[in-house]
Amino acid sequence: MKEIKQALETISQGMQTQVPLETLTAFGNSIADLQTRDFGNTSQVGMKFANIKVIIEEGKEIGITELFEGKKVLVSFVRGSWCPFCNVEMAHLMSYYKELQENNVEVVVISPMNIELLKKWKDEMQMPFSIAQDKELALSKALDIDFELQDFVAPHYEALGIDVKMFNQTDKAELVLPAVYLIDESGVITFRYMDVNYGARLDLGEVVASL
Repeated sequence: MKEIKQALETISQGMQTQVPLETLTAFGNSIADLQTRDFGNTSQVGMKFANIKVIIEEGKEIGITELFEGKKVLVSFVRGSWCPFCNVEMAHLMSYYKELQENNVEVVVISPMNIELLKKWKDEMQMPFSIAQDKELALSKALDIDFELQDFVAPHYEALGIDVKMFNQTDKAELVLPAVYLIDESGVITFRYMDVNYGARLDLGEVVASL
C-alpha cells in the first residue's frame, strides 16, 4: 500500500458515519489540546536516540539501540492493532520494506501494547520486520512522545471497546504519538516525523527518496 494518504482518508470518512458525533467531537478536542503542547524536545534530529529497554518477540528485555547497533534503522512508533490508522501504516511500511532493506535500513516497530498481542498482530499481518513492546511507555517517555488520554475523551475510547490500560498493561491510559525516526549507524537521529493527529501518517516514499 504505497498510496497511504487515500487509505487514511477512507478511514476518516468512514468514521464520520460510524462513530457518534459526540465521540468525534471529543476526538477532535483531544487532538486540539495536544496541539497546544510541546513534544519531542529530547528526541530531535542530531541527538542520540535513547537506549531504553524494550521487550522483544522472544520475551526478553533489551536496550533498543542494541537491536540495531552499527546499522541504519527506521523506528516506527504506533498505538497498536486496535487502531485502524496504525494498520494502514503497517501495510504501507510493508510495501516499502524491500526498498528500505536495499538501502541497508533495518526496521523495528514499537508499540506500548502487550508483546503477546503484538506478536499476534505481526502474524496476522505477516509483518517481515521486528516488533517490540515499549513497556509502560518508558522509551516513549524518554523521547518525549507520550501522553495520557484526557479525562473528557477516555470514556469515548472505552465506549468503543478500546481499553487502553488493558492493551498496554498499564495503570494509566497512556498512548504514544505516531512517530518515525531514522537512526544512523552511530545511533544519532537523522530524521524525525511525529504528529499529534493520529489520523496523519508519514509517506515513506519521502524517506526512501532521501536515502
